[in-house]
Amino acid sequence: MSVKPILQEPNKVLRTKTNLVTDFSDPTFGGLIEDMKDTMLQQNGAGLAAPQIGVSKRIFVINQQDAPKIRTIFAPMSFIRPLYPTVFVNPKIIYYSKETEIHEEGCLSILDRFYPTLRSSSVTLQAQTEKGVRFKAHAQGMLARIFQHETDHLNGTLYVDRIKEQLNKS
Repeated sequence: MSVKPILQEPNKVLRTKTNLVTDFSDPTFGGLIEDMKDTMLQQNGAGLAAPQIGVSKRIFVINQQDAPKIRTIFAPMSFIRPLYPTVFVNPKIIYYSKETEIHEEGCLSILDRFYPTLRSSSVTLQAQTEKGVRFKAHAQGMLARIFQHETDHLNGTLYVDRIKEQLNKS
C-alpha cells in the first residue's frame, strides 16, 4: 500500500473522538490497515492511530517487541503471532491499575517533544482483530503505556493533555 503523511498538532481530526468500525468487509478497510502499518514502520513508531493519518476510525496498530507477551483472554494467541505489527480495532480499555508510572512519552503527531507522562502500569483492553474477532488483552509496562497512548488518540486526547491534567492536580 502506501505511506501516508502524519497529521501534526494542531489539527481538528486529532481532537475528535473516532467512529466505531462496523463493516469489516468494506473494500477500503484492508487498505487502510496496510497504510497504517506502512506509515508506522516507515516512521519507526511504536504505534499509530487512524486519526494520525486523517481517518476518524477506531483503529490502532502497534509495533512493539513485547507484543508476544500480551496475555490474551478469551482469544487464541494465534492472532498475535505474526506479531509485527499488530492491529486493534474498536479498542477500549476496561481496566486501569491503581499503580502508576511516570516515563517520557513522545508522539509522531507532536515531533521532537518528549515529556514525563503519568500512566497506569497495567491495563486490560478489549478489541477486535481486523477480521472482527473479539478479544481481551492484558498488558504491563511499556506495552500498557502504548495501549493507553493510542486509545487516547481514538478519544481525541493527546499525551500533552495528560501532562496538563497532572499539573492541574499538583
